[in-house]
Amino acid sequence: MRRYLFFIGLLFSFKAVVAQDRIVFDDRANLISSQVEYLLSEKLKQNDISLSTTVDIKEKCRYYFAKIYKSENRIITEVENCDGKLLGSKSNGENLLSSNDEEKAIVIYYAVLDIIQNPTMLDEDLSENKQEVSANINSEHDSRYFFAPTSFGLKERELYYNSIYFLLHDIQYGLTDNFSIGMGTTLFGFPVYFTAKLSIPLKEKHSIALGDMMILGTYGTNFFGNLGFATYSYGDSHNNLTIGAGYLNVNNNDITEANTGSLVGNFSAIVRGGPFFYFLTENYVFNVNSREYAYRERMLPNGDYTYDEGEYNLRRTLWYGLTGIRFVRKNKELVSWQIGLTHVLIAPGNIPSPYDSPSWDPYGYRNEKSRMIAFPTLSYTRKFKLE
Repeated sequence: MRRYLFFIGLLFSFKAVVAQDRIVFDDRANLISSQVEYLLSEKLKQNDISLSTTVDIKEKCRYYFAKIYKSENRIITEVENCDGKLLGSKSNGENLLSSNDEEKAIVIYYAVLDIIQNPTMLDEDLSENKQEVSANINSEHDSRYFFAPTSFGLKERELYYNSIYFLLHDIQYGLTDNFSIGMGTTLFGFPVYFTAKLSIPLKEKHSIALGDMMILGTYGTNFFGNLGFATYSYGDSHNNLTIGAGYLNVNNNDITEANTGSLVGNFSAIVRGGPFFYFLTENYVFNVNSREYAYRERMLPNGDYTYDEGEYNLRRTLWYGLTGIRFVRKNKELVSWQIGLTHVLIAPGNIPSPYDSPSWDPYGYRNEKSRMIAFPTLSYTRKFKLE
């Protein structure tokens, strides 16, 4: 009986090995063009392995999962099984990015084949710590902090969903590896906004992005706003900081009752605290206009009193930020949760002349003080890789 069970187990093990006849690539180094994909597919067919762009979850263990990414000046190829176990890793050197399509296909093919035929094989300079190798893989959530964008872009056909309190809903879609568009609104459908972002990778650890967010009122509300912005990010996919600047223009509308034109400054950062959590913060500084009123009473020469009322725009400085922790699902890295605090500091503005005088009463704003507000924040994100 024991021998029978042994052969049954051996048979299933043999079937599991034979059944792994497909491979999918997560190309994070932008190496695999359509021509490279074709050449690579033809070479893999010689080993009875078909290259696939999608995964049938019901048959997940028929697939190898290959990742190609850039670490410092090297291109790294890794292959995992369906349980996420690292089968091996190969360094493809420094010159692969400048190679032609055929050379790229050949190098990737032999790297993958070596790993598949020799599981647990790592390059000598990568074999000291498998977790460290795995940690170099790009984060699936490196295009956003809580809400603010980084200079890193989504890959082509990646869809990113972000919700704060499940009241604000935001989606972003990668049209190419460097250009994405998106939109968002609240649970109530007011307002609605549309976004576009062009990411421009520079040298190692340096990226910039240009973007725009247009905000519209709904339900017939007279509201329009537009924020054009530029960002610079320094760091890698897991640890980085972003400095951004833009110009926000809001029309004279039903909500603010004043035109607002303001420079907007942004500082955001994220630091990896462990395999599955990060510390992050994003902060904005800008000015807001509000329409305020003042009044005064004057005694006329004949002894009568007259009442005067004036209006003016009060320009306040506002610091808005979110700070907290991101948790990435251990068994599903495409999902993350963010918890923390939203903090708002409102600094009083200067009352313009002539209303900043003892004869005018600006409805109590003369003694207005800075106000700090803080409340909990919860957000959920999910990336979808569409094929």
